Amino acid sequence: MQENVLFSGYTKNDGKGVYKSSLDTETNTLTTPELLVELNNPTYIDVTNDLKLIALAKDGDKGGIVVYDINNEPTLLDSDFSESTSPSHVKFDESRRLIFSAYFHLSKVKIDRLNEENKIEHLSEINFTGSGPRPEQDQSKPHYSALTPDGKLIICDYGNDHISIYDIDDPYNPKLLTDCLAPSGYAPRHLVFHPEESIAYVACELSSKVLVMKYDEEDSRLTLIDEVSATKDEQKNTTAAIRISKDGKYVYVSTRGADTIAIFETSDYGKRLRKITTLKTLGQGPRDFDLDPTNDYLVVANQDSNNATLFKRNPNKGVLTEIQKDIALPESVCVHFI
Repeated sequence: MQENVLFSGYTKNDGKGVYKSSLDTETNTLTTPELLVELNNPTYIDVTNDLKLIALAKDGDKGGIVVYDINNEPTLLDSDFSESTSPSHVKFDESRRLIFSAYFHLSKVKIDRLNEENKIEHLSEINFTGSGPRPEQDQSKPHYSALTPDGKLIICDYGNDHISIYDIDDPYNPKLLTDCLAPSGYAPRHLVFHPEESIAYVACELSSKVLVMKYDEEDSRLTLIDEVSATKDEQKNTTAAIRISKDGKYVYVSTRGADTIAIFETSDYGKRLRKITTLKTLGQGPRDFDLDPTNDYLVVANQDSNNATLFKRNPNKGVLTEIQKDIALPESVCVHFI
């Protein structure tokens, strides 16, 4: 079986934009990624069910998002370069066709709609204030905006240590429901929800911790119930990406500096994480990785060493085995199976 995976990242040196590769599950090999769409600094992407690519990008001294049809030859459908810089994260809400863009450097999250003509319509934005105790937390820096299991907008703010949840039934007027303060200086970066239990796992960049949080859908409230370390030396490393297996049994977390992926096993209905092991990503700067649709493989992009690594995953034990390394890939910071 052939599975397609996209990579995107910086274009400061050798990177050119968004790349595409194929994973052959019969031969356990990943083809060398080839350029799909040439873009300036597409550091994060999402893809709709009908294969519309939504990517962050820059155009001169402006930043924003672009939309491409990638069903066949990539075709630009629309772009919005209305900001002074590009966001750090983008997520598409398939049911409402909403686009959430987290602007790390501008302390805000924008809500847009991809209309029936595949044009970007701006609806609203949420502005944030505050800061944290670390030098890197000099202002609010939202790093992630996506959905809770019950369709609320959830935002991780690296800069002020807050995780906020909004009602977006009216996306023109998002309403703050709850605001959870993570431990001081942790810098919540990204999160995933357990597929069956009301539990969120939050990767915190500056502490290299993973928070285990109970999510109460009735009042949209997060409650901290546990925390674990993704790496031994938390001062010299920065945790980046977090993923969870489809069955909810295993959580994976990448950490730069240590250049590792930590593997955790869940228990007690998702309320506890136990570290099974950590393994090297065979490269430097693993800012992002992704599990393939079968959950039998994991691909990690090593930004600083310009390479990707393919691992085979044991679904019964959660462990990873390297099966292909040194796959040439320039400056990649986002991995997305389609």
